[in-house]
Amino acid sequence: MRQDKISGASEIESKAMKFVLKYAERKELFDRCLDMLKAYPSMGSLWNIANFAFLYGKEAEKKFEEMKDANKKLIRKASSIIEDGAIIATYSRSSTVLRIFEGCREKKIRIMCSESRPRYEGRKLAKELCNDFEIFFSTDVSLFSMIENADLILIGADAITENNVVNKIGTSVLASYAMQLDKPLYVATTSYKAFPYVFIKEEEDGKEIWRNAPCSIKIRNFYFDATPVNKITYFITEKGVQRKKPPFPEDISKEVDKISKILSRKYQRVR
Repeated sequence: MRQDKISGASEIESKAMKFVLKYAERKELFDRCLDMLKAYPSMGSLWNIANFAFLYGKEAEKKFEEMKDANKKLIRKASSIIEDGAIIATYSRSSTVLRIFEGCREKKIRIMCSESRPRYEGRKLAKELCNDFEIFFSTDVSLFSMIENADLILIGADAITENNVVNKIGTSVLASYAMQLDKPLYVATTSYKAFPYVFIKEEEDGKEIWRNAPCSIKIRNFYFDATPVNKITYFITEKGVQRKKPPFPEDISKEVDKISKILSRKYQRVR
């Protein structure tokens, strides 16, 4: 799988399910799952998809259907709890959050979002929503000033690990500031994004930030950070709103364990 730097997690999940079902032979499946997780080491749902493929074989397709159904339930539950007239801040572009907002078209909610540099996925989100909602759009750093006027903050997640929520870089600072302002921060995620660990690439291509920068300047380009779960006010899952993070109930296959050891040589493990 090629790395898709714009689509949300649930969009990439659908591609991943189709991808792993192509490979029945275990060695080939291992190689392809290794490729997939090298491309998306931070996505808890993809670790689960690979793990299901090894644990359940052909029966993994049933687990994938459960994942899809969980996504639909999450959207319905989250959309139903958002109150008419609410001012909601969001960060980056979560396809789950997008679909939650789309389920609120009859409500007069207002949405705050930001550019989400360096790939500008926040602009994409704003364009997708602007015909149905009043949008307040800003630079990423300006969003911190805007959330003082928000009723709540709603974000997605790439993964829920033992101790952290992995999401777009800057989420941890946003969560700390929301805590200081006593603004509720909701993470919309299915339980299938819960995995004991994921990995974060140390840095991405600096040219995404400044293509023709003077050679003496060291550019730092990070995509993700880890936010301690105790900074999250609520998790919205397919089971409803809850204070505690969703648990990870499965065993980890020996193949996935082996993949994690390979990736630990190159990437930072987040638990």
